[in-house]
Amino acid sequence: MHSSLIKKNLLIVIIFFVSSSIYAEFFILECSKVDGWTDKRDIVYSLQIGTGSKQVIQVFKTRQLKMQLKETTSHYEIGQYTDATEKDLIPLLKVNKATLMVDYSNKTKKLETIFCRKT
Repeated sequence: MHSSLIKKNLLIVIIFFVSSSIYAEFFILECSKVDGWTDKRDIVYSLQIGTGSKQVIQVFKTRQLKMQLKETTSHYEIGQYTDATEKDLIPLLKVNKATLMVDYSNKTKKLETIFCRKT
């Protein structure tokens, strides 16, 4: 009976550590053209970023895009790899880690700034 209690406690501890590490590898950025936005209607898209899985889902109001993530020291580079070796990424977005601003997007105009924040 004592052995069974130890096994149950060990299982609970393992589940806790695994679930907390999974949670730490995932976050959401909500992005808008308005700096300091407060209204959810200002959100252009959100990015569901999985740093462990290296996957990103870009969520628009009517659709979603699944892409790959390449993390550098300064940016989250989001796009598609050219092949299975995952060496060359074609970036569609580059989000600055320090400012959480989109420094590059293949869809927005050069003078248009996108501001993101973690939720």
